[in-house]
Amino acid sequence: MNRKGYRKTLQEKVELSVAMDVRRRKVDGPGFQQAKSLERLARLLDQLGQACLDFTDIRALRAAPDKHFKPYAKLIRRIRKSLALVLINPEDANTRQGLKLGRRVAKLTASLDEVSGPADSDPGQVLHFQIHRMIHLLSEIADALLAANFGPAVRLQNYKQLRSAAHAFADESDSFGVERLALTRSGSTIAALRAEHEASSEVMAVYKEGQASKVLEEISGVDQWKKVYPKVAPSVISHNVEHEDELGSMVIEHLPGRTLESLLLNSQWDMAGILVNKLGKTLRKIWKSSSTREHAEPGYMQQLRKRLPETRQTHPDLFSEAQTICGLVRPDFNQLVDRAENLENRVRAPFSVLIHGDFNVDNLIYDELKDRIYFIDLHRASYSDYVQDLSVLMVSIYRLPLLDESARTEMRALVSQLYRFARRFAKSRDDASFDTRLAIALARSFATSTRFIYDKRFARRLALRASFLLESVTRLNPDKLETYRLPLEDIFSD
Repeated sequence: MNRKGYRKTLQEKVELSVAMDVRRRKVDGPGFQQAKSLERLARLLDQLGQACLDFTDIRALRAAPDKHFKPYAKLIRRIRKSLALVLINPEDANTRQGLKLGRRVAKLTASLDEVSGPADSDPGQVLHFQIHRMIHLLSEIADALLAANFGPAVRLQNYKQLRSAAHAFADESDSFGVERLALTRSGSTIAALRAEHEASSEVMAVYKEGQASKVLEEISGVDQWKKVYPKVAPSVISHNVEHEDELGSMVIEHLPGRTLESLLLNSQWDMAGILVNKLGKTLRKIWKSSSTREHAEPGYMQQLRKRLPETRQTHPDLFSEAQTICGLVRPDFNQLVDRAENLENRVRAPFSVLIHGDFNVDNLIYDELKDRIYFIDLHRASYSDYVQDLSVLMVSIYRLPLLDESARTEMRALVSQLYRFARRFAKSRDDASFDTRLAIALARSFATSTRFIYDKRFARRLALRASFLLESVTRLNPDKLETYRLPLEDIFSD
C-alpha cells in the first residue's frame, strides 16, 4: 500500500521505454509485438495491484468476521504464487509461461466456483467479486504472454485450435507464427497462420474469429458457393462454434493473390483492369449457372432505412429536409426513400442468382499466376438480384480515399467497365428494368457508405449522389421505367 506511487512510476517507465522502442521497429515484426505485449502486461499488473488495494480497502470487510475470509485465504495465496509465472523472455518461454498460467487460471476459477456459504452475505459477495476480478486479470496476463510471441490475435481460448491447424499443414516440431491481416469494423479477428522455416515464412491458412452466428453464416455461405461455383470460394479447414451467442472461429484455406483494394491503393491500374475483366467473365458464368426463375426482391430501401439511424449518428445533418426553391418543392430524404420503395415493387428483377452480399473491393482476390478470381467473407451469400453486388462494388471503388485526379479517372474507367459488362448481361437476359434497379441500389450504397466516411465534404458528395438518383427515378413516368438510362458519367465524375 505504501508503494502505490512507485507502482505507477514503474508503469510509466515501461510505457516510455516501449514508445521509444517501437519507433525503430517494423509494425509487423516480432520485436514490435513483444514490446507492445510488455506494455499491456505492465498495465495489467498495475490493475492487479489496484485490485489488491481495493480488496484491503473495502469498508464492509473491516467489520466482517474471520469466517468470511477463510474460504478465500487459500485462493489469495494461490493467486500470489501464480504471479511467479509472469516473465517476459525472448524465446518460447513466453508461450510456456502463458499456458501454465492459463491452466492455473482454470483451476482457480473452478475453486472459486466451489466456494459457497459466505457468498450469500454482503461481505461474502464483495470478496467473491474481488477474487473473480483478480483471476480475470491473471487470464488477461496469460493472453499478454502468448501475444509476446504470436501477436494480439492469439489468446488462451484459441491457441489450441491455431496449433492444431498449424500442425495439420506442417510437422509438429516446426514452429508457427500468427500475423493479423486486418482490423475490421465488426471487431472480428482475421489473421494469417504461418509456418516458420529457417529459409522462409509461408502462409498456411487464415484464422477468423467473431460472433458465432456470423461464423455459421460464413460456413453456410461457403457451402452454397461450393455447390454452385466451387472455384471462387475458399475451403473451410476447421471451425469451433459451441454457442451461437458467444465467439466462434474458423480456419480457412489461404488464397494466393492480391485484393482489388490493394491494387487500386497501389495504383496498379493495368492489373486492376485485368481483374475486372476476369471478374466479368467469372460473374457471367456464376449468374448463368445459379439463375432461378424466382423474382428477386432485395428490398434496397428497406436495407437503407435499417442503416439510416447509424448513418445519421455519424452525420446528423447530411440528408436533406424538404425544401421550396422558387416555388419548386423538393421532398426530404425520407420521402424519397418511401417513393423509391413503392417503385421497387414495379421493377423487380426477373430472376434470382447467387450473390456475394458484401461485394467490396477488399473481398475480391486475383491470383495473377493462375489467372483466377476468388471471393472471401461469404457470410452474406444469398439468392437475390445481381444488381446488388454490382452496385456495392461500384460504390466501394468510388469511395476509396484516392483524391488525385488521374487516380479518379482510372477508377471511373473501372466502374464504367463493370457497368458495360453488366448491361450486356442484362440485355442478353431481357432484363429491361436493369438501369432503374441499379439507380436505386446505387442510391442505397452511396447513402449507407457515408457512415464510414468522416471527411464531411466527401460524405456530402456521396449523400448528394444518393439523393439525386432517388429523385431521378421517382420522377419517372411509370410507363417509361424501362427506357431509363443510368447517368453514369454524372454520377461517378467529381
